[in-house]
This record gives sequence, structure tokens and C-alpha cells, in this order.
Amino acid sequence: MKFLYLKQLLVFVFCLGLLSCEKDEDMVVIQPGTKSLLSATQSALVLTDQDANKDAITFSWTAPDFGYSAAVNYSLEFGVKGTDFANAVVKDYGTSLVKTLKVSELNAIANELKMTGFQKGDMEVRVKAGVGGNYAPTYSDVTALQITPYLSEPPYATLYLVGAATEGAWNENAATPMFRSATDPFVFTYTGYLKADDFKLLGQLGQWAPSWGSGETANGVTKLVFRSSTSEADVNNFKSLIKEAGYHTVTVNLRDMTITVEPYDATGKPTFNSIGLVGEFNGWAAPDVKLTKTTVNPHIWSGSITLAKASELKFRVNEAWDTNWGSSTDVTKLYGKGGAGASNIKMAAGTYKVFFNDLTENYLFIKQ
Repeated sequence: MKFLYLKQLLVFVFCLGLLSCEKDEDMVVIQPGTKSLLSATQSALVLTDQDANKDAITFSWTAPDFGYSAAVNYSLEFGVKGTDFANAVVKDYGTSLVKTLKVSELNAIANELKMTGFQKGDMEVRVKAGVGGNYAPTYSDVTALQITPYLSEPPYATLYLVGAATEGAWNENAATPMFRSATDPFVFTYTGYLKADDFKLLGQLGQWAPSWGSGETANGVTKLVFRSSTSEADVNNFKSLIKEAGYHTVTVNLRDMTITVEPYDATGKPTFNSIGLVGEFNGWAAPDVKLTKTTVNPHIWSGSITLAKASELKFRVNEAWDTNWGSSTDVTKLYGKGGAGASNIKMAAGTYKVFFNDLTENYLFIKQ
């Protein structure tokens, strides 16, 4: 009996020894990690959509020392200067120690960080290195970049003219809408009556920011100065761009941040008593959804329409087909240029503000 007990005791001790050995094999003494060193081939970049497929910048970094051999995974973290990487854009690159970003990739990161398009901004980048488990990752020192990103299109449905030169004067809730170019979404135009007086540009109806004012003028082209919020200093009015009261074409380019004003000859242009919208939503038959004009600007029409479901539509005069406008550009966009007898404009369901200029045949729908 004693021999049996002794045998069982030896087996138990042997098992404990195996367990102890197994634990000893799994245990790793982790030393505090030394951080990676990050370098970049560029420090200041102006990004353009023409160069979208070109290489923009190459980041490379050294491997940190965690005190033992381990597979390290790396991420690049991108943030706006001064935010301490709050809401950072994080890109994982596995075990690689180098990454080249194309212009389009770096621009997408800048857009995701909500950096202002076509203006210099400060971006910060760092490397995060981690081995997983319970061990904290290491971070490299911050590399600073100056980036001028571009946008695929501006974040404004349109721009608005406000000021003594306009019909609504300095009432920001009655500002005059411009029309977005059908061929370049960064170009906005307005053709209509203006007084020889001051004005500014607004990005949102009823709000004083974002806004644009006057910068330097050279060779008939005036540079825009941007104000992103009301906490910033106000921008200067455009003071001398309109030489005398009358019809003018105002052209704003948010790509190169310029504005021009040219006289427009409206002599002999027809004026209409009524313009409205007709389409699938009303069976292509009267009554049309009527738009309105003013005595100051009898060629610019505005109104609203609610579509219960997707519908094709056109603009027409006096609820008749003698004079009508569809779209001579992309029929699926909310802005474009009409054409006599052109294709139907295709609209999704919803409620829209509507603007139409019978001088230029430009139209604009702003979804509410």
C-alpha cells in the first residue's frame, strides 16, 4: 500500500515539473521598447488632381527594439497640427518599414482630416509600432508636413453674393445664389443685374462664414481671401469690381481662388411672363410648378419643388412646349446648363430649392 502511495506521489511531482517547464517556456521578459525613427522624402507638397496617379511622398522608419525577437506591425497615423492626433486617420502597413503614397492617397487623407482645399495646411505624421498582446505600442517622434490638398468638388452647393451691390443688400438670408459651372464644379457664375457697390461671397445662405472677400488685384483678376468661421477676422469687401450699375457676369474660381467681373450685354434678350417645371411628377402636363422672378432680375427664376419619387423633368415657358430647356450636360447632377429641347433632367425624390437663369440657361437644384 505504501508503495502505491509513493508511486502516485512521484507521478504528481513529475506532472508539476512538466507544468512548470511549460510555463517557463511561455514566459518572456519584455524590455521597454525603443521607438522607431520616421523620415519622409518631402516636407511641403502642393497636391493637384492632374498628378493624382503620381508618387507624392515616401515614408520610411526603423524597427523598434522590444527586447526580444517579435513580428512588429506598423501603422502611420495622420493628424492635423495641434490636435494631438485626435480623430487621426490611421493606415495599417503590416510589417513593412517603408510606404510610398500617391498624390490621390495623400489627398484623400487630407480630405478625411477636413483640411481646407487649395490652401496650405499643417499635417502631422507618426509611426505606431506594436507587437499585440498586453504590451503597449511605441510611437515615433512627429514628422511635420505642409500640405495643400485639392478637392474632387467643393463642399458648397453654390456660393451666394451678398452686399449693397445685390438685390438683397446686406441681408444674409436674402443673398443671391450663383450657378455652378457644368464643366468645372469649382467655378461659379452669376449673370444678372448688379449695382456699382460693395459685396462679398457666402458659402451658406444665412451664415456669415464660410465667406470670401477681396485680396490683391493684378491684370484684372482679384484674389480671394477665405474666412472659414466667424471666430476669424472678417474679410474685406469687393469694392471696385463693378464699375457701373447694370448687367454683369461674376465668375468665381475656387481652384485658383480668383474672381472676375465683366459687363454683360442683355440688349434684345427676351423676357418671359412665366417659367415652370413639368415632368413625370405631373404627367408632363399643366399645371406646372411655377417659378418666380423679380423686377430687379427678371431673368433669374426661383422656387421649390417636392418630388414624392424619382422623376424626369424640364423647364418650360407659359406651360407650353414652344420654349423649353432640359439639360445639355450631365442629366443626373443637380446643376448644369440647359438647352432647347435637350435631354430630361433626372431627379431623385426629395424637396429642392430651384434656380434658373434664362440668359445663360444655367440651372441649380439644392436639396433641402
